[in-house]
Amino acid sequence: MQRFSILFPLLILATVSASALDTHTRPVGPVQVWSATDLGTFDEHWLHVKFVEGSNVNWVGAEFSDDSGRNLAGLNAVIGHEQVTQVQRTFSGDRATLRNWKALGEAKTGVVGPDLSLWYNVRVEGGREAVARLVNELNADPSVEIAHPVAIPETASLHFAESTPTGGDRLPTPDFTGMQDYLYDTPVGLDAPSAWSETGGKGATVKFIDVELCWTEDHEDFIYANNFYVGGASQDPSYETHGTAVLGEVIGAHNGFGVSGFAPDVQYGVVAVTVGEWPYVPHYFQEAVDNLDAGDVWLIELQMYPSGHSATPMEWLQVNYDVIWTSSWALDIVCVEAGANGSQDLDDPSWDGVFDRNIRDSGAIMVGAGTPYGRVAEGFSNYGSRMDVHAWGSSIVTTGYGDLYNGGTLQTMYTSGFGGTSGASPMITGAVACLQGIVKANNPEPMTPIELRTILHDTGIDHLDPSREIGPRPDLAAAVAEIPMFSSVDDGPLAAGSTPWLRAANPFVAGGELRLSLSPGANAELELYDVAGRQVRTLFNAPVGTGEQVISWDGSDGAGNPMASGVYYLQLGTKNEVSIERIVMVR
Repeated sequence: MQRFSILFPLLILATVSASALDTHTRPVGPVQVWSATDLGTFDEHWLHVKFVEGSNVNWVGAEFSDDSGRNLAGLNAVIGHEQVTQVQRTFSGDRATLRNWKALGEAKTGVVGPDLSLWYNVRVEGGREAVARLVNELNADPSVEIAHPVAIPETASLHFAESTPTGGDRLPTPDFTGMQDYLYDTPVGLDAPSAWSETGGKGATVKFIDVELCWTEDHEDFIYANNFYVGGASQDPSYETHGTAVLGEVIGAHNGFGVSGFAPDVQYGVVAVTVGEWPYVPHYFQEAVDNLDAGDVWLIELQMYPSGHSATPMEWLQVNYDVIWTSSWALDIVCVEAGANGSQDLDDPSWDGVFDRNIRDSGAIMVGAGTPYGRVAEGFSNYGSRMDVHAWGSSIVTTGYGDLYNGGTLQTMYTSGFGGTSGASPMITGAVACLQGIVKANNPEPMTPIELRTILHDTGIDHLDPSREIGPRPDLAAAVAEIPMFSSVDDGPLAAGSTPWLRAANPFVAGGELRLSLSPGANAELELYDVAGRQVRTLFNAPVGTGEQVISWDGSDGAGNPMASGVYYLQLGTKNEVSIERIVMVR
């Protein structure tokens, strides 16, 4: 299979300010004055604090110090007069590694990224009044970028059927795939067979981790040999059916019984959070990321409740946003995030721009829930321009719960009533794994999170109620047709009639050299595009001589203006062939 179209992603830089967000240094929010009454859905002891970028703060003994010379006397006085009993780094890993991640993301985006080593968990006694008071005092200190309490999240799910175990004869488990309309023909389904027909289209070579509370990892309908990781906190069995239902949509085996998942060939893992360890939710997010590679995918199946709001996506809290941003922009690991079941307009001014991608773009693929056959927002789904895509929010046939079929064990339960944005998000996760599997089977490197997000959105089928924006429903046939298929790179000049190749150092330093090879005498055009797909310069347009050609590029556009550091695309083409190279330019 060879395709030479490329769909360029749209990268929106954080240039628009909002009252509650600081976009002068980096997108930060929400910074607000907290009271004890705001904290009903937050932990009564723990808070997170992030120090300003450029500082070098450490917790030593019983106080904070900064070996870069910043005066922390006022901050330590605040810590001293509160009943602070525990302080610890939020994120594991050495500071040099975390700062390298920050630099990678900044080079790709042109915006200031987070230094995860500057986040700390702080435990204070005295209940929610003490938490609110300390958060406000820390936010008033110039050495602190943001402090906020620790949210108590929940799964973003709904289940619409009562459990009615069938009992009796166990074998064989029926085949429920005829009830999974979400897999098949558009516009109702996402047309997974169009991906399955391609090499890698069932998710082979892709890893996937689900982050929530509990699962039946050895369900009869899962390929248990593909389970590569079980981590996080102790699992909470009261949530086991939920996690199992999520996994079934993604990894259900194509085995003639039970259900079929979008990507049964993926390697799957789980990372648990638990009610008893809420301060560690972002740490567990990082654990998922640490066990994945570029091109892999992790799924956030949680939602939280800010004061004055209903169920809300987890990236509302800055500490969660920073992990997702690092995953998406620095490490090229795809994050799919449930858009939450709060029936809220995320574009409403009361959010102060927290969900405006022009201000604050985590890079995650945020998912809304639509009615299965109507393609309009489910009544419970959040909505707004931040919703990238949507999938079914109800009547989902998958593993778990036991209302559709119950063979008497957790490993033999199936449901026809799963839903919520927790039900929609695994469909998108599976679609991502299908596309990435095809890419990895054909290309030298996977697609980035932003490329995948853009392809899914731009090739999807529109929802039908513009007053409640939940994004389009993916169409995998259309998405597969737009996957950029890159040519393989050879080590030497090409023979007549063979595919052109192009090489550039990554990262590319302005003023460096580009190397290309074509059949002698072929007329070649080397064009430069930005991430929005705009052509910004033609670097070469002439017949090519014998052997490898070397072209210098000073990092300027067609008008001679210096271009910002960031991601660009070089396209080398002749009449019949094309080669595309993604580069990260730095100055």
